[in-house]
Amino acid sequence: MRVEGGVEMKISNLKRWTVGGTLVGALAFGGCGTMSRGEQTWTMATADKVPAATGKVKVKSEKDGNTKVKVEVAHLAQPAEAFDQASTYVVWLKPETGDAQNVGVLRIDKNLKGELETRTAFKNFTVSVTAEQDANATSPSGRSVMDTRVVVAT
Repeated sequence: MRVEGGVEMKISNLKRWTVGGTLVGALAFGGCGTMSRGEQTWTMATADKVPAATGKVKVKSEKDGNTKVKVEVAHLAQPAEAFDQASTYVVWLKPETGDAQNVGVLRIDKNLKGELETRTAFKNFTVSVTAEQDANATSPSGRSVMDTRVVVAT
């Protein structure tokens, strides 16, 4: 063990491990929710077709027992530019058991940003965005753009 300026080299090694461990921990929990003032935020995983896109889902429990859900996206290409024969993006909520439900159209503005807000009785569900030919689709097409799993804190 070498001593520099009266301080053992072990401290330098400990700092490296601490920084490395913090970085690994941050990466491991990147898709998990964070909580602030009763609101949880979940990062959405994106498809290869839209590599620049980012998305997050914010959820908050309401007094009536429902869950407020807000989907926010950025850098998302217009549907027809990213997917053949797609005219719109649809947001789906899929509970642990049961079918995915179309909760609305995610409109993308000229700055390639979009958001959709809805409410649900679900507490554990998947939020997905798909490229669709029709805004009134009754089941997801399989052309996934982004998604995340949400577990509402109780």
